Amino acid sequence: MLAACNSATTTQTIPSISFSTQINITNQQYQALRFDNGVVVLPATGINGGGVKGLLVVRQNASTYLAFDRNCPYQPYDACSTVSLDRSRLFFRDSCCTSQFDFRGNVTGGPALRPLRQYSTSLSGSLLTITN
Repeated sequence: MLAACNSATTTQTIPSISFSTQINITNQQYQALRFDNGVVVLPATGINGGGVKGLLVVRQNASTYLAFDRNCPYQPYDACSTVSLDRSRLFFRDSCCTSQFDFRGNVTGGPALRPLRQYSTSLSGSLLTITN
């Protein structure tokens, strides 16, 4: 029975939420997106909100940006299941289950078996649009 409970919690999926948000990457609050591997955290609600628990936006290079949900794929319905930028600024980490993810959303440690949920991005001039 215990194995069944653990199995069920690790196979849950992050809830799907429809949204479209736009940010101007030249705004001062998004200055981290001016550099490769720069990361910006956006809230789940508010003017530039999105995702279930907010967004992690990563600049890969001047024309490629990735956006991930902050909801950890391991036990996504737990209240504390939120991914943040680690203090070392080298990876993402869920402080609840200690899962770690690289800047491409792939699992690098911890109990998570799936990568972070990724959303579509498109860049037009200085406007980055993130959608699901």
